[in-house]
Amino acid sequence: MTLCKINKLEIQGFRAFGRNPQTLEFPSLLAAIWGPNSQGKTSLAEAVEFLLTGEIVRRALMASGQDEFADSLRNAHLPAGAEVFVQARVLGIDGKEYVVKRTLTTDYGKKQECATALTIDGKACAESGLAALGIRLSQPPLRAPVLAQHTLGYVFSAKPQDRSSYFKALLEVTDLDEFRGQVAALEKEIAPPANPLLGKFMLAASIAAAAQQLKPYLLKVPSEAELTASLSAAFKGLIGASGETAPPGDEERKARVIALLAEKQAKTFPLKGFDRKALPAGAASAPGRFESLRRFVEERGKVDAEVRRLANLFREALALPAVHEAEHPIDCPLCGADNTLTPERIALLRERVADTESFQQALKEARETFGLMATGLSSLKGALGEALPIFITNPSKFRRARGFRVARIRGLLGESAKADIAAWLSSLRALARARGSVVAALRRTSGLVKKCAADMDGFDECASLENGFGAIAEAHADFALALAAYGSCEDKLRAGLQSVVDAQSETAGWQELIELAGDPAALRSAMIERSAYAEAAKELAQALKQIDKGNETVLDEKFGDLSDGVQKWWDILRPEEHSFFDGVKQRPGARRTIDFKAGLSTASDRSSPQFRDVVAVFSMSQLHCLGLALFLARAVNEKAGFVVLDDPILSSDEDYRAFFNAMVVEELINLGMQVIVLTQDQKTWKDLGERYLHQGIGLFQIDLRSPADGSAVANTADDLETKFMKAEILVRGGHPSLHKQGGEVIRDAAERFCKEMLLKARRATGDVAASLNDYGLKNLGHLAPQVEPFLIRDPSHAGKLRAIGGAVNPAKHDDAIPAAGVLKVALGDLRFLKKTYL
Repeated sequence: MTLCKINKLEIQGFRAFGRNPQTLEFPSLLAAIWGPNSQGKTSLAEAVEFLLTGEIVRRALMASGQDEFADSLRNAHLPAGAEVFVQARVLGIDGKEYVVKRTLTTDYGKKQECATALTIDGKACAESGLAALGIRLSQPPLRAPVLAQHTLGYVFSAKPQDRSSYFKALLEVTDLDEFRGQVAALEKEIAPPANPLLGKFMLAASIAAAAQQLKPYLLKVPSEAELTASLSAAFKGLIGASGETAPPGDEERKARVIALLAEKQAKTFPLKGFDRKALPAGAASAPGRFESLRRFVEERGKVDAEVRRLANLFREALALPAVHEAEHPIDCPLCGADNTLTPERIALLRERVADTESFQQALKEARETFGLMATGLSSLKGALGEALPIFITNPSKFRRARGFRVARIRGLLGESAKADIAAWLSSLRALARARGSVVAALRRTSGLVKKCAADMDGFDECASLENGFGAIAEAHADFALALAAYGSCEDKLRAGLQSVVDAQSETAGWQELIELAGDPAALRSAMIERSAYAEAAKELAQALKQIDKGNETVLDEKFGDLSDGVQKWWDILRPEEHSFFDGVKQRPGARRTIDFKAGLSTASDRSSPQFRDVVAVFSMSQLHCLGLALFLARAVNEKAGFVVLDDPILSSDEDYRAFFNAMVVEELINLGMQVIVLTQDQKTWKDLGERYLHQGIGLFQIDLRSPADGSAVANTADDLETKFMKAEILVRGGHPSLHKQGGEVIRDAAERFCKEMLLKARRATGDVAASLNDYGLKNLGHLAPQVEPFLIRDPSHAGKLRAIGGAVNPAKHDDAIPAAGVLKVALGDLRFLKKTYL
C-alpha cells in the first residue's frame, strides 16, 4: 500500500515562528534540518503535531500545572490580528495532493484548552478526515508520529494504569477490557437489593432461644410449611426460655410472645411512647373554591334583597297548575284577591324568578364550599395531634405511670448521650411551638368560616379567608420542618434506647421475629430472591475468570508481536550489547501493569541472561534508544506515512548515531516511510546529507535571527541563500572579528552570484554543458565586470554590484575592518540582485 507523505510544510506565528511564513519543501522521503539549540527545531516538530492533533503533548507530559502553558502556542511577538497556522501539502494514499491547514483560533488559557480550525482543501473537517488521506493518529497522549526528547521516556515514567491503557489501545485490544468491564458491571445489576425482611431474619436468627430453628435458613430456602413451622418453633423456644409452657397453636404462641415482649421492655422503658403517625397534607383550599365564593358575592349583588327573599314563594306559586296554565286574570293564590293575578303579572313573576336562578346556583355552591372548608379544617386539627408522639398527647400522669421520664432516659443512656438528649429536647420545644402556631391559625380560620356560613347575606370575606388559609399553609410548612428536625433527633435517641432496652430486657430480635411471622410467604420470597442473586454472582465470577484467561492469551500474542518489532530496531541501534532489550509484556496476575524486561548476559551471544526491569538497569542513553525503538515499531505497525524525529539520539551517543544514520534511516526509507530528522548536531546533518545525496535528501537550516522575526528556515540546496544566512549572523555579531568574517562570506556570496548569473546566461544560449566548475578559480574582481552587462533592469544595478565589491574587499585583505552598517547594506544589495535576476 502506498503511504502518505508531506510534500510541503508552511508555518506562521506558531511558537518560535514569526509573522513571515516559513516554508519547507520536501523533494524526497528524507529531510534533515539542522540548527543550534534554542533556534526553533522543537517548535517545528510541534508544528507538525499541532497540525495533526490540534494540541502539543508537551503540555500534558511536562507541565506541573497546565496553566503554565497559557498563551504558549501563539508567538509572543506576533502582531495583533496576524494569523497563526500550520499548513501542509500532503500526498494522500490515493496519489492525490491535498492541502491540510490548521489555524489557531484560541490559545491555551489558564483553565481552558486551545481551540483550532482544521480544513482540507479549504473545507472544514474533523480530525477523522485525516484518515482518508492515510494519516492515522495513534493513542493518546502520543497521537502524532512525532518523537521529541520529552516523549522518548513517556512509557517508562507513566503511571502503571496509564502505561497499560496506552499499550492496550496501541495494540487495539481495548475492546477486550471494555467487554470485561461490561461483564464486570453486571455485578451491580445482580447485587441483591437491600431487603429489610432478610435483615430482620438475621436479627431473629441471632436470638439464642430461636437460633436452632432459624439459622439453617440463612443459606438455603425452606418450603413455606418448613418456614412457618420454624417460626412457630422459635416462638415456643422464647416462651420456654421465659419459664412458661408454650400453647399449642401458632397464633397463640405469637400472641404470648407479643405480650412477653411488651412486659419485658416496659420494665426498662416504654418505647411505644415515641410512636406517631405520618403528618397529613395541609388544608390549603383549592383556588376554585375561593372562586365559587367570589362568584356568589357577584351574583348576590345582581339581585335585589326583597326579590331574593320572595323568590322561593314566587317559584312555588308559579308551579301551581292554575297559575302555570292561566290565560286570563285569576284569583291570587298568595293574597286571595279576586282576579288580581293577570297574565302580565305572571310573566313578571317568571322574570323575577329567572333573575335569581344564577344566584341560587352560586348560593348552593358557596354553602358546599363552606361545608368542605369546615370539614377539612376539623380533620386537619384532629390529624395534627396524631402526627405527634404519643407521649406528648397523653397526660403527664399517664407518662409518669409508665416511666416515660427524661430523667429515666438520661439514666439509661448515660453521659455519652448528653448532647443527643439536649438536641432532642430542643427540637421537641420547637415542635410544640410550631404546632401551637398551626392550631392558632386553624382556630382563627375555622371561626371565620363558621361566621361566614351563618350569614350568607352579609358575607364579604373572601380576602380574609384566603389570608387565613395562607396562614395555615405557612404554619403547617413550618410545623413539617420542625417535625422533620425532631424526627432526626428522635431516631438517634430511640435507636440508643432500643439497644439498651433490648440488652436489659434480653429481647433483641423479638420484634423482628414477630413481624416476620406475620407474613412468612413474603420472607420466603425474599429468601428465593437472595438465592437467585447468589447463584448469578457465582456464575458471573466464573465467567470473569474465563474472560481474564482468554484476554491474557490474546495479550501475550499481541505483546509478543510488539516485542519482536521493538527488538528489531533495538538490535539495529545497539547491536551486540551484553545488556539488551528482552520484551514488553503484561505482568502475570496483574491486568493493569506492563513490564519492560532487559536481559543481562556475560556472553557475547547473550546466552544464559538474567532478566530485570529496564528502568532499573538501563542507562538514560539505553532508555532513550529503547524509546526510539518502541516509537519506530509503533509507526511501522500503524503504517505511518511519515515520522518526525527531533534529536532522536543523545549527543553523547556517537556510536549509536552512526547506526541510526547508516541503518535505521535506510531501513525506514526502504519501508517507504518519509523521515524528517531535526538535529542540533552538525555532524549528523552533514553525514545524512552526504550519505543520502543519491536519495535527493532535503537539507535545511533553522535559525532564530531575532525574536521579533522568529525562526527562519533556509533550504541549503540553495547554497547562495545559506551564505546569506551565515553572513547575516556574523554581521549581527558585535565583535570586529565577526564583521571581518561576515565580509568574507558576503564576498564569497557575491562571487557565487556572479557565477550563477554567467551560468544562467550561457544556458539561455543553449550551452547545456555549462557548469559552475568552469569558474572555480575566478574571484569577484574577474567575475563582476562580466556580469554587469546582464544587469539591465535598472541603470543602478551594475553600480550596486561594484559597491558590494568595494565594501567587502577590505575584509579579504589586511585592511580596516568594514563597519557593520556597510556590510548590512552590501548584504541587502546582494539579496536584492539575487531576487531580481535569479
